[in-house]
Amino acid sequence: MGEVQVATVTELRGKMKLTYTPDVAPMGTPLISVTMPVSAADYHDKVVRPFFCGLLPEGPARQTIAYDFGVDANDDVGLLTALGRDCAGAFMVLPAGEPTQVAPEPAVRLDVAEIERRLRSLPVYPLGVSDKVRASLPGVQPKLLLARRDGDWFSPGANQPSTHILKPAIPELSASVANEVYCMNLAARVGLDAARTSLERFGSVEVLVSERYDRRVLPGGTTVRVHQEDACQALSVLTRLPKHKYQAHGGPSLQAIARILTAWNGSVRDLLRYATFSVAVGNADLHGKNISMLHRPDGTVALAPIYDVMCTTHYDGAADSKAVDTELAMFIGAKTDILTVAFDDLVTEAKRWGMRPVTARSAIGETLERVLAEVDDARSEINIDVPAAIIDRIRTRAISLAAREHPSGR
Repeated sequence: MGEVQVATVTELRGKMKLTYTPDVAPMGTPLISVTMPVSAADYHDKVVRPFFCGLLPEGPARQTIAYDFGVDANDDVGLLTALGRDCAGAFMVLPAGEPTQVAPEPAVRLDVAEIERRLRSLPVYPLGVSDKVRASLPGVQPKLLLARRDGDWFSPGANQPSTHILKPAIPELSASVANEVYCMNLAARVGLDAARTSLERFGSVEVLVSERYDRRVLPGGTTVRVHQEDACQALSVLTRLPKHKYQAHGGPSLQAIARILTAWNGSVRDLLRYATFSVAVGNADLHGKNISMLHRPDGTVALAPIYDVMCTTHYDGAADSKAVDTELAMFIGAKTDILTVAFDDLVTEAKRWGMRPVTARSAIGETLERVLAEVDDARSEINIDVPAAIIDRIRTRAISLAAREHPSGR
């Protein structure tokens, strides 16, 4: 982290081990992960591998990058050796003895044509990774990592972390960029802490641009890393197979995430508002890698800004569009399908976390009221073409949820 070596990771006979550097932080501090608080004892493969594997790309992107670097796709350490200089969170993963800083190189400024070329090359160069760009980010969807400074775009380098994520449209899902930008803007207007997103075009390629919340650019232009981990890492869920981030396949549950927040002084009320908003906008894809936690300087954690939210229920197979599964990535109450979730199911889920029903109802009701108050203004503010069907679906869903409230329940 920064210029300080905080731990050593080794692998022997296919088993990973993590050893903290002595006196790097007070004992019990969740410096790297809540699963691995600072300790004099070693941590072993059961918790070490899920965390570090969780830093790496998934699916075809992982396969392609592994091929390009001559590494087996199942070799987590080999991939981290190639990509670990720019990971999610606040630390770098480097081979033993490699300096954190290398000889400075001139920043490579990118024009619109070059960014368009890199976006079109993502099937061949996932994340924009090449012999000069070494960076890692989990996920299956194609994306490009770039650095932005004073309004200009740059190629991330060894000493210049990426600051923005560029996600092209999903071909099978019409208006996917406008859908996500709208939902993220609505989340911010509802009062949720939300990643900053916008729709931009580079040549003829339309992309969602998301500012990384785990990076902070200081006034002088220096980029500071901010530590975070996603729920799969925090719960030691190995996600080499992307389906494992879903609860139905052994992935995290909202209740398990709530337990972590409670244990480390985070807010379960914030988690309930996130879940309520996700249900209201019809986002069935709130899985264990789409909820993350920021590590505070005092050793506690807080929910990271909400990200990767769109109205997935808009894609119901009508008008020859692809039908997206309505099964919830994380179940709510006893419900596994987002279309069947009612107000009281959210209350039931919150009660499992230890919340009082009256407190849960207040948080859910407030969130739904804000959604209904902002659903139209959120579209006009971003000034992009959002299909009216998405707006109507969200409004109808929020009205239906709010109408099922039973204020007398305790």
